[in-house]
Amino acid sequence: MLLIADGDALKQCKWTLSGSDLTINPSSGQGDGIIDKTISQISEYLDGKRLDFSVPLRIASSEFRMKVWNEMRKIPYGETITYKELARRIGSPNACRAVANACGANPFPILIPCHRVVASGGKPGGYTGGLDIKEALLGIEKQNYRQRRCISEKKS
Repeated sequence: MLLIADGDALKQCKWTLSGSDLTINPSSGQGDGIIDKTISQISEYLDGKRLDFSVPLRIASSEFRMKVWNEMRKIPYGETITYKELARRIGSPNACRAVANACGANPFPILIPCHRVVASGGKPGGYTGGLDIKEALLGIEKQNYRQRRCISEKKS
């Protein structure tokens, strides 16, 4: 994963073509503090210690994509929804394909959790990082979600 920052905000994080690992490679230049914060938060997420992110993002895109990405951020940790459901939630129930394209254009994978959007019938659908990474991210969330639920039930 390549992280690109500009000053006090993350400008982009994208999958590299180096294989199917979750290695993070920071970009050089301005924004080293935000890069460090992003690396720390993604590492905490992968370790099951973080459910969401507080990294400032610099996002510029079409109104439609912004709606899709904002709605994706509302999908709870450990849960998935379909492209069709996401289209319905943004008020465009017939825009499943456009929603899928917006997911694929997501400039902040993991941080904006497009991996939580799946095809009808629960099939994984696509993912810019590769299906193996999508399935790994969903697996991490599913395992940690179960562990958190068991812990909270024991406390009750």
